[in-house]
Amino acid sequence: MEKYDITKPIKLPVGMHKLNADAGISFQLNRLVNMDGCDLSVAKEIGPTIKSTSDFYNVLKTRADKELENGHIKNAAALYRMSEFYTDWEDADGLAAWKKARELFFRYYADFFSGERPIVELINVPYEGYTMPVLKFNAESAKGTIVMHGGFDSSYEEFFIECEYLREHGYNVYLFEGPGQGECIRLHGAPLIIEWEKPVMAVTDYFDLRDAILVGQSLGGFFAPRASAFDDRVTKCVSIAQFGALKMNFYDNAFVNGLVWGVLNVFLFLFGWLINILYAAKNGRRMPFFRTYFHRMGTTNVYRLAKILWSVDLRPISDRLTKDYLVIGGSRDTMACRAGIGRHLFLLKNARSVSSREITMHEQGADHCCCGNQTAVMDTVLLWAELMERRDRSLEDCGG
Repeated sequence: MEKYDITKPIKLPVGMHKLNADAGISFQLNRLVNMDGCDLSVAKEIGPTIKSTSDFYNVLKTRADKELENGHIKNAAALYRMSEFYTDWEDADGLAAWKKARELFFRYYADFFSGERPIVELINVPYEGYTMPVLKFNAESAKGTIVMHGGFDSSYEEFFIECEYLREHGYNVYLFEGPGQGECIRLHGAPLIIEWEKPVMAVTDYFDLRDAILVGQSLGGFFAPRASAFDDRVTKCVSIAQFGALKMNFYDNAFVNGLVWGVLNVFLFLFGWLINILYAAKNGRRMPFFRTYFHRMGTTNVYRLAKILWSVDLRPISDRLTKDYLVIGGSRDTMACRAGIGRHLFLLKNARSVSSREITMHEQGADHCCCGNQTAVMDTVLLWAELMERRDRSLEDCGG
């Protein structure tokens, strides 16, 4: 049976590739390779055969079955997990693919979880009537603590190798899935919440963490600083690929951005009911990804969905953002525009310190979540954490 060789040092993949004519599908296939660990050769073979999101599941599921039959557990796990991305949340096949992916994930990485002192432990943390899964990575001689989570459609499989990379560099890492993510939405039906400090505090309370670095990716790049404003156990915070306010992300011109959102707000308030009727009558079953989007957000109402998205905004709590912050983004991220990083940093006027890093096309990490170069992202986090530690020691030495 194929298993990961834990004696080998972690090597994160580098590179973004045109794997499909559709930019969205191509990005998800790059995510399949760079985040989930599928072989690039497999993605290159199946990419051109995907004609639209409607056949995304069938193509990936068929190849996953083949990879599993040939004993390629890693590829099969990655393909099953990504295959459900565009499926309807009520689709039994999508749920089955997710469950199969998780089973194979633990089979492939089994040696990490074995022995009297496992490298990684799976611990279920109680939270509001259900449990959140936490993967605890145990460093041999820990020099710090990192808590990590994803964003809108994340699962812990995507960040497993990144967290192991951080562990190899001396950090205890707590990787968790919260409301709206992975197991929490798939098995417990728990939708995303804006008050992300609640699941973060459940984790820091349960493990009695202190002086933690909180890292959030994608929409988690908003969730993390939001949580840092309320949890004193979090002293440093990293936002990767998202920050500030969704309202500020779509146009580089602030005036145009505000005008667009204002018009959209009025339109949805006046005509949201009509959109709901048309959506339910004609498009509900034809647009499974959007049905899943609504499900993750815990609503079926267009205007309410918009209001939830508009509350992704750090401006009302900016006075409470007093920790050390690192903001990382890709230079051509279409989900969080380039100007967004600089424009959002003014929200950190009360921060203890502010650092930022842009990953470029030359570095192969310019897209959302810097997907093509997670090595650059994690090395930036490690270097920043080391610099913050040196600063803290120097301040202690001089009595500051």
